[in-house]
Amino acid sequence: MSVPIVETSLHYFVIYCSKLGQKEGTEHEKILFFYPPTINIGEQTNSVGISEAYVLFTKQFSPGQPCEFIHTKRSTLALLNPEEDIWMVLSVFNPTGITGKDNKREYIEDEVDDIILMKTIQQIYQTWQTFNGSIMSLASKTSYDNVRKRLESFIKPYIQQIQFDQLDLFTSLDGIKFLPLNKNVYLTIFGYINSVDLHFQSTLSSFRFGLVLYKDNLILSSLEQNETRILYNYLINMVKVGPDINSSNSMIVKNNSNNIPIWQTKGVRTGFMIQKDSLPMVWLGGKPQAMIVYEQKDTFLLFLIDPSDLPQLPFEDLSASLVQNFEFVNLTLEQHYAKKANFDEQYKYIYFNQMNLAIRSPIKPKGPELNKETMKLLNEIHADFEGGLSSEIIVKTQQDRWIVAKKIDFREFYIMFDNKNSSILEINEEVKNATTKFFKFLFTD
Repeated sequence: MSVPIVETSLHYFVIYCSKLGQKEGTEHEKILFFYPPTINIGEQTNSVGISEAYVLFTKQFSPGQPCEFIHTKRSTLALLNPEEDIWMVLSVFNPTGITGKDNKREYIEDEVDDIILMKTIQQIYQTWQTFNGSIMSLASKTSYDNVRKRLESFIKPYIQQIQFDQLDLFTSLDGIKFLPLNKNVYLTIFGYINSVDLHFQSTLSSFRFGLVLYKDNLILSSLEQNETRILYNYLINMVKVGPDINSSNSMIVKNNSNNIPIWQTKGVRTGFMIQKDSLPMVWLGGKPQAMIVYEQKDTFLLFLIDPSDLPQLPFEDLSASLVQNFEFVNLTLEQHYAKKANFDEQYKYIYFNQMNLAIRSPIKPKGPELNKETMKLLNEIHADFEGGLSSEIIVKTQQDRWIVAKKIDFREFYIMFDNKNSSILEINEEVKNATTKFFKFLFTD
């Protein structure tokens, strides 16, 4: 079969409440959000009905594990049940290619990766929940009509920026890049942040620092691991801090005059990304907190404060406290970032630690190093690792690229070589040299 000529694309995304629309003729009331809106309400309702039928049918065989994936000739679906009675369904078209002498167009059913689809739908919900709270909680406080309006204004811009044909292993791993620092630099930056914390906590006890980033690397976090990942993803993938800082499609969440979170285009600015009267609320630990993001050159500081304390927070004083040591912090982090880049240029690899979510790679997500064949192989290897089917795999692609992958405990390592004339023994020796030199404490026999 030839290379697909039509890539994977969004079929539809729907959020529905299974307890609504119980009477005949009212089934459409189950739908809380549907995209794209060009699909008529009858087809939308049918899509929900089919999803419910699959869930009920498969429940007979696995009562404790609801249906998560549906594969058809034309599309692949992922189903998520994030809250009681709330379902999210993401359907993407399978890519198509030309086969046979008659040049017939056919769907390629094994190209879409289940893990990537599930991770994508989870990220959609987590981003919604972080800035809005749970769907059912909002419905109980207001109404389902209000929920529909809120979902439309928040989810629609989010899903429009997802490039479904470019989701890859980085999407599946959903890791965090860390910038390695020596002890003295780490303690210096920690002391700087801590001094700001203590200064404002003396009068506003709820004030606290959340994250420190340099470009697309995490430096410090005071949040729980999953909270860190969600806010890191928001800053990197939506706000586009880091290498894509001047990206034209960067978006940021702010609260409008009715205190409802909305997306807006991020402008180029130094200082506070969002001003005091428009700060978004983030739901962490079950309660809302105002999120303050301060930007200076390539360093980004995130602080949190209880909404009740926000009116008393002097923004001018906070800005002055942050600027005071910024020149030193930026210069120091810039030097460490350059050292990391020099090391990363030597190999094409991806390293991921499931325990602390650390991911390290010189390969840019959606970059030229990850062609379609490489992407597909990496996804399949990762799926094998997730299923416990293997712990080490060596593959030579049709383009003569060698891919070596290892999984030990909770760590995964993928490395690529374009030495087409090398033998498997020579490639194995190259891997040993790389892991001994740079990862000797991670992969040992």
